[in-house]
Amino acid sequence: MLNPQLDRRGEPIHLLTTEGLPRRHVERLLDMALAAPPAVRAQPAYLCLPDDAATERDAYSAAAASLGLRPVALAADAGETLADVAAALEPGLLVLRHAASGAAHCAAAHAAPGVRVINAGDGGHADPLPALALLQAMREARQDLANLSVTLVGDLRHSRVARSAIHAMTTLGVAQVSAAGPGTLQPEGLAQLGVRACASLREGLDADVIVILPLDVERISGALLPSAREYEHSFGLTPAILAGARADALLLPAGALTPGVEVDADVAASLAPTQARLAAFTQQLRVAVLAMLAGDAP
Repeated sequence: MLNPQLDRRGEPIHLLTTEGLPRRHVERLLDMALAAPPAVRAQPAYLCLPDDAATERDAYSAAAASLGLRPVALAADAGETLADVAAALEPGLLVLRHAASGAAHCAAAHAAPGVRVINAGDGGHADPLPALALLQAMREARQDLANLSVTLVGDLRHSRVARSAIHAMTTLGVAQVSAAGPGTLQPEGLAQLGVRACASLREGLDADVIVILPLDVERISGALLPSAREYEHSFGLTPAILAGARADALLLPAGALTPGVEVDADVAASLAPTQARLAAFTQQLRVAVLAMLAGDAP
């Protein structure tokens, strides 16, 4: 079965998901992000991101401009489908954020010739670049991922970054990936993803890396989560709780955290430099993927 992200030679033509992305391309992206960007072919970079993702849209615009690409804000007209939009574009790069899972694959399937799609988040399905930023942080801190144990704490069910990180970690040979969180917030088929379910938070803290997943309390409160207070009591991370973690454990926030929910105020404050570092990695990866898909300058 053909991988829709790759051409017949196995070279990347889109970045839709980390699932099925060959190791050499994952490592190439991570390495490119740390190097000076190459000269690329001049072309438009279509930015199709909603208003609630204005920060990400501005970041992609800056990344595109740094490469000499022409950022073009794009929005579907009334009655126009995503497939229609992708099919009508001139050759260039399409950066897409969409509420529907699978939207990036749909855009790639219907895109006009010469249009390359970059998934900036589609529903709960995938968000490759923030996930790769987590891997970049792990590589910087630990170098050898093959002997690494990683625990994701929180809501895996609704986290597209967590899903993308799991696939990337598996591809790069991370030794053990575990999950700790309420059973209602764990996806079905966890074992098929190569993830071990922890019986308790204490068990999950016995890891080299602890990835803290954001919790959207307003969206999932009710049957899946009785209250933010209950989550904080059972899975919130405080200095006292983290005293049970390994002394050299690396803490990585997989997004914006709410003090008093996923972490307390002290832990939130201690993570600020790490969040800034992850933001820098993500921006470097935006430049890298735009450059990789744009192609070298003639």
